[in-house]
Amino acid sequence: MRTTVKDIMTTAVVAVEEMTPFKDIVDVMHRLHVSAVPVLNRTGGVRGVVSKSDLLLKEAAPDAGEEFHLSPGRRREQHKAVGTVAADLMSAPAVTVPATATVEQAAQAMCRHRIGRLPVVDPDSGRLIGIVGRADVLAVYRRPDADIRADVVNQVITHAFAMDPARFEVAVRDGRVTVKGTVEKRSQTPLLIHAVRHVEGVVSVQDDLAYEIDDDDHVPFQQYY
Repeated sequence: MRTTVKDIMTTAVVAVEEMTPFKDIVDVMHRLHVSAVPVLNRTGGVRGVVSKSDLLLKEAAPDAGEEFHLSPGRRREQHKAVGTVAADLMSAPAVTVPATATVEQAAQAMCRHRIGRLPVVDPDSGRLIGIVGRADVLAVYRRPDADIRADVVNQVITHAFAMDPARFEVAVRDGRVTVKGTVEKRSQTPLLIHAVRHVEGVVSVQDDLAYEIDDDDHVPFQQYY
């Protein structure tokens, strides 16, 4: 069973309301040592996120309100620079993840949007229930090698591929997996390695796999994984 965002998120979330004043946001970030805060509407839904980068625009461009003929991107920055409450300062719409999302999906969202923290919302109500950061996501790489090996043998080889684990030798050291053995068909090799690579905590995969039949079948990944 794959780890979900709900398993690793922080539930003590620092958030502000849409009409929270600029100085109050600065104070909250300073006192609680956070670099960004979700902005909530009256029902607890996430409207946006205010980061320190958003707030710095006021200091970096104090004369922003006097500028004209700006590009769309510069107009957004100008709006934030002259903003006085969270609704004006936030980046919106907010990038969020449902509590049911996997850690891998959360990591993909962070990379795609180039952000370090994701508000976690209830998949039914849309209300904010937590927050997940890069350190939380990277925690999967702290899994013991023995647990990783057990997943490779039990979940991948035995369950997903219905193969006899006695035909394989699986070793894991510092998250690096080595798989030796024999598969029935040559086409199964890349599928098996793909599945092993997606086991939580795996850093790399090296295979020394032989095969009994040299086939030309092209089996989709999802058939096995």
